[in-house]
Amino acid sequence: MPILDHNTFVNRLRGKFINTAELQSAHPDLNVRRISSNGVIEGTTQNLEKLWEVIDNYDHDGNVNTISDPPALAIAQWLFSKTGSLAPGRNEALSWKKVAELGDKSITDNSNAHKAAIDNTGIGLYYGDHSPFHDAILRGDRPALRTEIDAMSMGNWQMGSIEPGSVIIESTSGQAARLKESSCIGWVMENVRAAYEGGGYGGRFAEINSRVKDADLRGTVLCEELQKDGWTAIFYCPRTAEDLADSNEREKLGALNMAKAGTRVWKSPIPGSNGVHCDAVITGYRGVTPDRNTLMMLEKLENIPFFVGVANGGIHTFVGHKGSVCDFHWTAQPDDKDAMTENPVRQWKWDTGLYLVPPGYW
Repeated sequence: MPILDHNTFVNRLRGKFINTAELQSAHPDLNVRRISSNGVIEGTTQNLEKLWEVIDNYDHDGNVNTISDPPALAIAQWLFSKTGSLAPGRNEALSWKKVAELGDKSITDNSNAHKAAIDNTGIGLYYGDHSPFHDAILRGDRPALRTEIDAMSMGNWQMGSIEPGSVIIESTSGQAARLKESSCIGWVMENVRAAYEGGGYGGRFAEINSRVKDADLRGTVLCEELQKDGWTAIFYCPRTAEDLADSNEREKLGALNMAKAGTRVWKSPIPGSNGVHCDAVITGYRGVTPDRNTLMMLEKLENIPFFVGVANGGIHTFVGHKGSVCDFHWTAQPDDKDAMTENPVRQWKWDTGLYLVPPGYW
């Protein structure tokens, strides 16, 4: 094992139990007291991140994403050979596979349902929180809402009631439908919720949701929370570093260089935020011929059923599936079929960002 990367280390030990007494006996200089609980280190992502940092102190290759010096590799090899199995009754690979599949299904079902509602009634299921329709709600302008609904449905639907985050409309035949307010981050959280709750992680999603709300709905904080659960963070930059430098794109170039160096990116100005540790970097595939490694990573990404992402430091947040980014546009009216749009990752317009991939898919 001439070199070991951070992501492989975490994936090999996730869910396992490390006997600290045996570890200290084999490597007396290793200080793991702050990680240990009752003589055991449980293989949570948070604990393994701390353990990696401790081991990396024995390595001097200058890259926090890899270890290659014999003392550090010896510790890793001991851990791989001596640690216990997954806790009884747990099957992480299968459950995360279910999360990924349900995330993909949620994007498809929600998008299709919105478009089908427009085809059937003239009015979809979503409207943007920066749309004229939403502005009328904020003003309490019911006449304007009635006029819009009437025009969209050709007189077949009328205004019902306004609820927090939604509007109820009623048809002339007595049916009722709910129009839901959404945004780029709202759309993401809806699909992440469906994936987590369907996969049996409802309690964990509640924690994530609370954390993101407390962080003023920052997508970068969502990425931090997903990484705590073992999701892989892939930094993407379609343009080359030279192109960014020539265009004087200092912030984007700085983020790319930080990701390459293994430095955490996009720390948020809230307590407990440390930024996102980039496990991989995909760059140099717009306007140039990508190298073999870049092509391999793009192809790998295109086969992942569900992912979550942010662009340009968190300005925009999105979800994706099977090689396509699917984002919601906050100015969309209820009759806008393009409220959600999909674009291939290779043509995705944003210059820098992160793709967060569920455990087991990278």
